[in-house]
Order: sequence, then C-alpha cells, then structure tokens
Amino acid sequence: MIKNQFSSSLCSAQAHYYNADAVSNNPNCLAGSNLEIDEKSVFSVLQYGAIIPPMSPWKGVSRFIPGYKYKNETIEGAIELKNKNKVLNIEDRVNEIERRVDSILNENIGREDPVLLFSGGVDSGFIASRLAALGYKDSLLVNFSFGVDDQESYLAEKMANRLGLKFKRIFARKSLCDCLESPGKIYTQPFGDHSTIPTSDLAHSVVKHLSGQNRLIIDGTGADGAFGMFDKIKKWQNVNRIPITLRKAAALIYARLFLNQTGRVEHILRVITRSVEMPGFSAILAQNALAGRFYDDTAKVEVDDQLIKWIGGCIAEPISSQIIAADMALTCANIFAQKARPIFVNKGHKVLYPFLEDEIVDMALSTMQYSHLTEPKALLKESLVKYVPRDMVYRKKSGFSDPKDKVFFNDEFIEHLRSISDCNGPISHLIDKKMILSSCDFLNKGKKLPIQTLNLLWAATFTDRWYRTVV
Repeated sequence: MIKNQFSSSLCSAQAHYYNADAVSNNPNCLAGSNLEIDEKSVFSVLQYGAIIPPMSPWKGVSRFIPGYKYKNETIEGAIELKNKNKVLNIEDRVNEIERRVDSILNENIGREDPVLLFSGGVDSGFIASRLAALGYKDSLLVNFSFGVDDQESYLAEKMANRLGLKFKRIFARKSLCDCLESPGKIYTQPFGDHSTIPTSDLAHSVVKHLSGQNRLIIDGTGADGAFGMFDKIKKWQNVNRIPITLRKAAALIYARLFLNQTGRVEHILRVITRSVEMPGFSAILAQNALAGRFYDDTAKVEVDDQLIKWIGGCIAEPISSQIIAADMALTCANIFAQKARPIFVNKGHKVLYPFLEDEIVDMALSTMQYSHLTEPKALLKESLVKYVPRDMVYRKKSGFSDPKDKVFFNDEFIEHLRSISDCNGPISHLIDKKMILSSCDFLNKGKKLPIQTLNLLWAATFTDRWYRTVV
C-alpha cells in the first residue's frame, strides 16, 4: 500500500504513476518485466496525441489524474480552483494577468536571469515583455530558425532588440529523424506532435550552450489553451448548428476522400465528420477523424468516456470552461510541454510554464464570459503592444514546425513509418497496414497529404518507435 499523500494540479506537466506497490514518475519502472501494452492508451495517442489519465502505456500501471487530490491511490476529490474573476473591464483584465505572471516569475527566478524559449509570437513575446518590465535584463531569449529564409526568426530578433533583451538564434543541428532514434529512453510515454523535431533540437542546443550551468528555462506553452480557445469553441458551435443529416452525408464523403483530398474541402469535411462521430470534447480535441479507417477503434467509446469523466469531474460547467481546461490539461500539458521538458530536466535545469500555473488556469476558466473579446489572446496582445510596435503583435503567425514538412518526405522517416506494418511491430495489430503502405507510397512520390493525416502518421511512427526503444 502506498503510504504517502499525493496531489497534482490540473495541468501538471510532471506525471506520477502507481501500481499495487509503488509510486513513480516513470511508468516503465512500475511495469517491471511484464510489459504489456495498453491498447486503449495507443488509441488515445493516435486520436488525441496524448494518453488520457488514468491510463498509462502499460497495463497494470495507472496515472494519478491531474486535477484531483489523493491519499494513497484513492481519489479524495477534485482540486478546487477559485475561478472568481469578476472584473469585466479589459484594461483591468490586462493588469491582472500581468500581475499574476509577474508574481509567478518573481517567485521562480533565482540569482541568475532565466532563459526563455522565444519564437517571437504573442505567447513568448508577452513573457519576454514581463521579464523586461521586471528588470531581468540579462534574460536570454533563444530562438530556433528553420533556415536563413525563416522570416519569423528575424522578426523575433527585432522584438528581442526592441525589448532590450539578449537574443540567440539556433539553427537545426540534428537530422530530421534524430528524435525518433530512441524516444523511449527520453520520454516517459508516447505522444503525437511532429514539432517535437525542432523543439527537441532546440532543447539539446540550449543544453549544450548552457553546459555546466543550472538555469531556469521558461516556456510559453499553455497560452493557446488558456486564452485562444473561445474563437475555436464558437466555430464548433456553428458546425453543430448544421442539420445532422447533412453532417452525416459529409462524413460519408470524407470516408472516401480522406487520403486523396487536401485543402479547404478536406478540412471542412474532416471537422464535420468529427462532429458526427465523436462527443463534444472529443470532436474539439481530437487530432484526426481517422479512427476505424486508419487505426482500430475498439477502444473509442471507453477512451472518449474517460476524457469526459476526467474533465467533467474536476471542472464545473459551463462546458466552455471544461473545454478550455481539457485543452490546457491534455494538449498543452500532456503534449506540448513534454517535447523539451525531459531533455532540460535530465541535465539539471528547472522548467517553468507560467501559463500552466494555477493562477493562470484559474483566470483562463473565466475567459468565455468575455464574449466581446473576439481577438484570440486579446489580453496578452493588449499587454504586449505597450512594449513593441503593434505590427509585431497583430500579425499572422505560423506554428512552430517546418513550413515545408520535410520530415514526411525523408527516406528515414518513411522507413520508420513502413516498419509499423511489420508483423512483429508493437502496434501493428492496431493499425491498418494497407493504409500505412499506401501513405508510404504517396510520400515516396512527393505527394502532399492532409495535415491531420500527416499528424496521425507522425503519432503512429513516434508511438511505434517509443515502444521499440523503451527497453
């Protein structure tokens, strides 16, 4: 029996697991020699990009569910966040988020100024502006560049200069498939996000640059979930207003075109298909609509129910707050925050995610009452424009991944993808082998596949490689 008391916040980036005898932050240590893959967890990674608690990669090992208090392995109840934000004035809201983030930074920054992973977007830009405002002038902003023609990187440098903070640009130094070499030896469980390629490369480069130092690394992960979801929620509300008969017809069309169609038509059909085939939470958070087409969907109902049970149990209605919490807890904390964290921690660095701290989660859960804020992350942007030119803030920003998606046309990646279909592959029995081989043929010919199909191919490949390299 476990003797200690354990609790975790809703968006904890550090997971803890247990079996009948022990607690550990590494599920592989608890699985022992009897490593039996949990097929529900594989389904969860393929559909959501992450394993939904309390599941783990292995049968017989469970994860403590973030957002609940425990004594031994028994749930005592959900952790109650205050969620009592009643200030409606946008200026006051901007001041409040600045105050909360400033408090988090001051509490965590030690004698040496921190290192900030810096893309030049709103999330990292806002944190950089707070570091500058608080006087942490020796903070180092580290930026990953996808090449000499990466304009985002040069814009990031201009923002850093404007804020008066140090800037360091890092170019790719590892091969495209380096993070697929031994993911099971680095990460405690599989997840699906192909921006793991540049993020892990950036992390290794930062570790090398900081050789011999133990520094605080700050990551802006979480802002999208906290302050950028209400626009997405409204779009899903519009989708659900379409008559169900029309949506079912669209789903039938998608079933025939999902591998051969790209662009806006595929996007619309895919979204509508998710609205038909998945519950509300699942439809919004899922990375694809390919269950039952590309991979086995036997675990679908059980996994979807677990997601609803988890979030619905620790966050009270309205459903908009539950969706924000689900995105922060599942996507931000269990996918995005995992790409670099173990690389830093294993080298003695501390990692801070200000937007995943309870004070910000609490503030985020009241975001939907401000329906007049039609601009995603409006509060962060209104703060940032006080320090940098407006055109640096209110602009289109690309995601943190290679805009050319070169990895998917890389021979080594295609070979890893093809190996999923091996008869003795760890997840081969859960994947449609014909679809995998067809995808390999398409990619070998340089044919562009839909983005969410590519996301699935990465998640499947990373998961396969994780299980192959974990022991």
